[in-house]
Amino acid sequence: MSYMPVWYQQGRSAFLLLQSVVGLLLVSYPMKRRQHFLPRLILSVLAGCAVQYLFRNIYVVGSSPLAMMSHAAAALLVYITLNVIVWFCYDESIWTILFMAATGYIAQDIAGSVKTLFRQIEWIDSFSRRAEGVLVVDLICYGMVYVLLFFALRPFIRNREDNYDNKLKAIFSVIVLLLCIGMARLTQDNPGRNQMAVIAEALLQIVIDVLVIALQFGVMEQARLASNMETMRELIHTQRVQYEASKESAQLINEKYHDLKHLLKSFRGTVPQEQLDKLKQSIAAYERPANSGNEVLDVLLAEKIGICQQRGIVLTCSLGMTDFSFVEELDLYSLFQNALTNAINAVSALPEGTERFISLSSTRDGNMLNIHMENPSEEDISFVNGLPKTKGDPDWHGFGMKSMNRIAEKYNGMLTAEQHGKMFFLDILLLAPDK
Repeated sequence: MSYMPVWYQQGRSAFLLLQSVVGLLLVSYPMKRRQHFLPRLILSVLAGCAVQYLFRNIYVVGSSPLAMMSHAAAALLVYITLNVIVWFCYDESIWTILFMAATGYIAQDIAGSVKTLFRQIEWIDSFSRRAEGVLVVDLICYGMVYVLLFFALRPFIRNREDNYDNKLKAIFSVIVLLLCIGMARLTQDNPGRNQMAVIAEALLQIVIDVLVIALQFGVMEQARLASNMETMRELIHTQRVQYEASKESAQLINEKYHDLKHLLKSFRGTVPQEQLDKLKQSIAAYERPANSGNEVLDVLLAEKIGICQQRGIVLTCSLGMTDFSFVEELDLYSLFQNALTNAINAVSALPEGTERFISLSSTRDGNMLNIHMENPSEEDISFVNGLPKTKGDPDWHGFGMKSMNRIAEKYNGMLTAEQHGKMFFLDILLLAPDK
């Protein structure tokens, strides 16, 4: 092992803990913090460093079996202390704590291996033997690795805090960490190692740690996809139940409407005409307001037109007796249900006095079916992967739009959404299969 200043050698475990805490902070920013987070963090890190310093003699230099066990024990003590710090500072489950602490430790292990490689350069090794030099080398190596890890892991961490709380990920993280602790640097203090052996071991450790990080967040990504699929299935089930209920309600209303019409006819001559006209006007609202030529759309549009009338929204439908026969009933219902629900929510949020309208149309040319909808929207809509990130869908967090996109892809089509000024435009293209 290359020479290090005595004070650095004595505080080796404390420095390892500090570096692990910084590695933890790279990936913990979405986590829920406890009150007085910063004082808690400072206090717990200072206490943790004190514990590491008190047990500094646990680390035995050399490559004997006792030394190997001491290396693993010292690293394990750092990891346990890191878990306590995370628990003290963050209001999260034990599974999230285990997962994040493992990630922080592995991040510092990668940086430590990079530092080992840099110290194989003679002038860097010579510089790091000085009191200030070792800190500068640490700052450069750890800073460089941590910045790279931050940007590499950010897409997996951002807005994914609900994916940390998973037993599978936590158990996996702890197992691979213990494996790393048990195997890493068992011979790092062996004076008989040549430079090529040191470089090979450091490179191998970096590769192992990077693979572990990739597997960790690969597991997290897999869990996110599984969660999305479960949510999508729940959404489809809910819409199926809603469609069946709407269909039954529409049939019942139509039956009662026709019964009332016949009943009013029987009153003719026995009830004054003025009263009959008032009765006809009162039940006119229950007449089927939509006649699209498609039973599914008639059921849905009847429901949405009623909502729009209550909210002062003018819903204009120009479906032109379009042939939707190749689209499955539930897909057709889900497509228009999600589109109209989003539009109604957006238009309902407009300030008083603003014109409220929704325009819905469809055309079919050969096997190409195009659905177009537009409505005013005061909100500046942000788009993620081409889909609007809706705030008016608190229950499903944009899954309605994802469901529409899934249906478009199912029929070899595409969905495009745009905002120009204060107008929102939605176009859905579906392709009918060749007969």
